[in-house]
Amino acid sequence: MQALQFNAKLALNENLKFIKISKPQISGSTDILIRVAFAGLCGTDLHILEGKFKNCSNKFVTIGHEFSGMVEDVGPDITGFKKGDHVGVDPNRPCYSCKFCRRGQVNHCQNGGTRDGVGVFRDGGMAEFCLVPGDQVHLLPPSLSLELGVLCEPLSCILHGWSRLQSSLTSYLPGARILITGAGIVGNLWVSMFHYHGYRNLTLSEPKEGRRNIVKGLGTGCRVLTPGELDSQEDGVDDEQDGFDIIVECSGYPPALQKGISMSARKAVIVIFGCAPTGAAMDLFPEEVFRQELL
Repeated sequence: MQALQFNAKLALNENLKFIKISKPQISGSTDILIRVAFAGLCGTDLHILEGKFKNCSNKFVTIGHEFSGMVEDVGPDITGFKKGDHVGVDPNRPCYSCKFCRRGQVNHCQNGGTRDGVGVFRDGGMAEFCLVPGDQVHLLPPSLSLELGVLCEPLSCILHGWSRLQSSLTSYLPGARILITGAGIVGNLWVSMFHYHGYRNLTLSEPKEGRRNIVKGLGTGCRVLTPGELDSQEDGVDDEQDGFDIIVECSGYPPALQKGISMSARKAVIVIFGCAPTGAAMDLFPEEVFRQELL
């Protein structure tokens, strides 16, 4: 079968290859073999290929941690799945024994989780078939297409971020000013999430025209601006009084976060959602955080 593989420890012009490899076979009693239908390319994947993340395999691995497909085969101890079922995949498998797993914070697992992730350490979905532990496979409801099912993993990340916001959102009416920086898939999902919950005073900043057009096509009424247009819009605004109440940074670009903080109102809530490269820095002024009680 064909597969797109990477080795993040190699030089940029040597770390990606499109090759033919053997179709994986059921090897464990709780394995599920998936025929991949759709696979997404995450911004994190691009950062990995650029060598900006250290937590990666040192061998060639099939990339792709966002994918959907059909069950092709199952191990003898698997129940609840049969050939042809439409499924999505949770790429991260917690150990359930470290202190974070015991707290229910499985996304911070120190033994498994992202340190054993499908598409990062295990072969992922940029191939015709992918072998996945059964407890990481989830049935898709009949109403959800395989094409939309590929969004289950990024949407689960949005839902985690949304749950972290809940205690703060009780202080803000739907008229709160909201700024989202970055219009990749997660930026679009954040716009949709806020709109779904009744928030209408949304502004999104994105330098790339193609991405801005996607947001405009959502029909949410969100103001979509270039970073320069955002600067012009906010010029002369008393930020502490009338700045943004909620800022969600989705680009992983530290200057965008720094700019967002500078436009925040008092008592603003700031969500650092985009994956910035390891070691990338920005200026932060503690007095500003203290004075405005930023969270």
